Amino acid sequence: MTIMINQSEVKALDQLPDKVQTLIQLIPQGDSAFETLLSNQDENFSFNSADSFVEQLALGIRNSSLVLLPNAELVADIKKLLDLSTNDLRDLSYGMNRDENNRSMEKHRQLLQKYHLLNRHDFSAVNAFYKRNNLNDNSIVWAADFQGQITLQRTLAYCEKTFSSSNTQIRNACHWALSQAQNLCEFAHYYCIHLMWQQRSTAKTLPIDTVVTQLMPLALANLNCPTVTFELDENTLNRAIVQWQEADNALGFASVSAGLLCMMLHIDLSDSSELVAQAKLYITTLQKLLAKTLASEQFVGQAGLAKYYVLKLTDRTVVMSVDADGCLSIDSDRPSKKPTTPPANTASNTSKGAA
Repeated sequence: MTIMINQSEVKALDQLPDKVQTLIQLIPQGDSAFETLLSNQDENFSFNSADSFVEQLALGIRNSSLVLLPNAELVADIKKLLDLSTNDLRDLSYGMNRDENNRSMEKHRQLLQKYHLLNRHDFSAVNAFYKRNNLNDNSIVWAADFQGQITLQRTLAYCEKTFSSSNTQIRNACHWALSQAQNLCEFAHYYCIHLMWQQRSTAKTLPIDTVVTQLMPLALANLNCPTVTFELDENTLNRAIVQWQEADNALGFASVSAGLLCMMLHIDLSDSSELVAQAKLYITTLQKLLAKTLASEQFVGQAGLAKYYVLKLTDRTVVMSVDADGCLSIDSDRPSKKPTTPPANTASNTSKGAA
């Protein structure tokens, strides 16, 4: 067979970039599969890049682009692993053994943090959460994909840091979230929403179902997104946002549940007569902030389904995402400090790294 990559014929593994060679060695049976393809005289294959070749190779071998790195005790998609530098990929996959010293383990921890990676130890918190709340047999849990597990882990970590919740409050939040969600990502968002509502409730606060009912139409109305390329940098991202807004569009949320969570984190829930008005003002103010802020960081998600852009503001962190279809949307907008009762108008907030 002939393997053509970027219009050049590949006859040996060492013709490929170092990182792609490393990844082929990490994929179970990757070396032998590559040699088998070369020796097959019946078919010809063409790829736009070495990256797309190694993605398809993984899919062909295992019907999955997820790769296990045993020494790092983590699973990541090929797209995510291609996001690492070659040296960091090698360090992560080969250099972290259990018998190594504290300095080596600290380097390992720094790599996980640098690339926004979660390993087995991080997901142990998710498994413990399932067990404590009798969720293991729930259909939302056993049908969850990898992205759902990641979203739940990130949300649990945020909630633990942000809210002081009792076991009873956690159980109530789980029960309510299960009644609202259709998948694990939604469950994570609704779980956070309920914990926040409990923490910030006053005598004037409406029941959680009433709050959601009032804000749901606004969340549904703000899902529109521009279609962009997966390879935006911070400047082209900003231009895409500005152009979208100049066409009289508001950048939408990644999902309805994500939108509800974003809105509720930034409005005064005790002001029951003005919930919708507050939420509309929040969305308008957020659009202005997004247009004048450059992303300070970008990375491919561990599940390989989206690219994320982090926008650091003075009092919060906004994360935007571009999914596989090129939809640019608001993934999260989380206050930097524990939410108490935020003012409805945050238009006076300034941003770091403004364009």
